[in-house]
Amino acid sequence: MTDTKTSRKEHILEAAAKLFSEQGYASVGMRDLAQAVGIESSSLYSHFGKKEDILWDIALHCAQDFNDTVSPIAHSDLHTKRKLQEMIIAHVDVTLRNRLAAPIFTTEWRILSEPRRSQYANLRDEYEKMFRNVIAKGVEENLFRPIDEKFSALTILSALNWTYLWYKPEGELTPNQIGETLAQMLTDGLVRTF
Repeated sequence: MTDTKTSRKEHILEAAAKLFSEQGYASVGMRDLAQAVGIESSSLYSHFGKKEDILWDIALHCAQDFNDTVSPIAHSDLHTKRKLQEMIIAHVDVTLRNRLAAPIFTTEWRILSEPRRSQYANLRDEYEKMFRNVIAKGVEENLFRPIDEKFSALTILSALNWTYLWYKPEGELTPNQIGETLAQMLTDGLVRTF
């Protein structure tokens, strides 16, 4: 039996992600959201105390999705270059799977009030650290050129995070093909040439 309250909450979050993506968080009111979901504004408050709670839920869902998908790869025994490539492919997959929420996990999260903004920044830092650690290991193994792992990780993640802007589900490339192509290009730029 489907939990109506849960499915209604998920429907609200999906509609909110779409509206926030199209119009920006600041431009969307609770009335707009209620209208998009087809309920009264007052009904939204049985699920969320305020609009920021919706933003927070979406941001946390995305952070959890990234961590659950990429962390097992980051902590695997794969060869370092292959590990980084698989992490890139997984990151692209999560980004494009959550493309309506992408503006939230790339920029809109900064609107969160404290302590949520700091908590989310810490989640992002921990996630970025997985990429930095793999890059640092590649440098240590003499596989990657001696590069700044933080700069490299931020460059890679920046390239991946914006795929949602140009990806078209009906386009020629699947998310996996995009991920594989980016993984090859980005890791080739790190590899030491002797």
